Amino acid sequence: MGRVGISIIRPWGENGETAIGKIKYSAVHSSRHHHSQLIRAGIFLIAVFAMAAAPSARAQTSAGTISSSSGHVQIHRGATSLAAAPGVAVNQGDQIGCAADGNAVIILNDQSQLTLRPSTTITLDQYTSGGATPTRIGLVSGILKSTVNGSSGSPANYRVDTLNAIVTARGTDFYTSYTDSSPQTGNLPGVSHYTEVAVLEGAVNLAQATAPNRGVEVAQGTTGTVAGDDPPDAHHRKFPTCDCDRDCDRDFDRDRERDRECRRECDRHRDREGNCKPDHDHDHQ
Repeated sequence: MGRVGISIIRPWGENGETAIGKIKYSAVHSSRHHHSQLIRAGIFLIAVFAMAAAPSARAQTSAGTISSSSGHVQIHRGATSLAAAPGVAVNQGDQIGCAADGNAVIILNDQSQLTLRPSTTITLDQYTSGGATPTRIGLVSGILKSTVNGSSGSPANYRVDTLNAIVTARGTDFYTSYTDSSPQTGNLPGVSHYTEVAVLEGAVNLAQATAPNRGVEVAQGTTGTVAGDDPPDAHHRKFPTCDCDRDCDRDFDRDRERDRECRRECDRHRDREGNCKPDHDHDHQ
């Protein structure tokens, strides 16, 4: 106890320094070290917040505007839902869904137009106004008409993705439809994803989602399909194109049903090699 008491009250240190001076120096050094740690921690947190905020900022990139809508049409933006009324902005990352009574037209910032039919849901996965990276739309279900503003001589600047197909286009006008219950399920067992395209103007490349570099060209006035995991099939049978959207919608619906009937008939009358018999070729005209 005596030694401890003398050590604590000793006025001088071993090198002539005061004990109090040592304590003060130690406290100042500790304070500076602690301050430095706080600065480093602050810089680290700023970097973390910046990285976390970057995807959110990208997701909020403006892509276009609702031009017209009718019936029940909703925009889902993260955890928020809002009515897709005319004039409402749509952003990259939004999901737009039409109920069974809903229709909507979206004008993108580059003046391309997306027309959503009833019971159609899309996602604006990526929007770009030029360059090598295309605008990318996800078709979750239903029928989407795309009128793409671009040049036929430029690189593909627009893309529609379904669960089993990829459609890429330059300046063109085409329909894409997707259903998770194939109209040919009875004749093609196991097919649960079915994508169809019908080109009104220009041409598109249609590919299986698992083989995006092995697509086929679907020309103006023709249709193409991807059934399940099968390769894409371009149908060269022509269908009438028109200038009136209402007539186009009617012709497209009629053409889809004819195409389904033709393929069902073909499935019932295949030769030994699996090809459609020649006497049914007239069904493709």
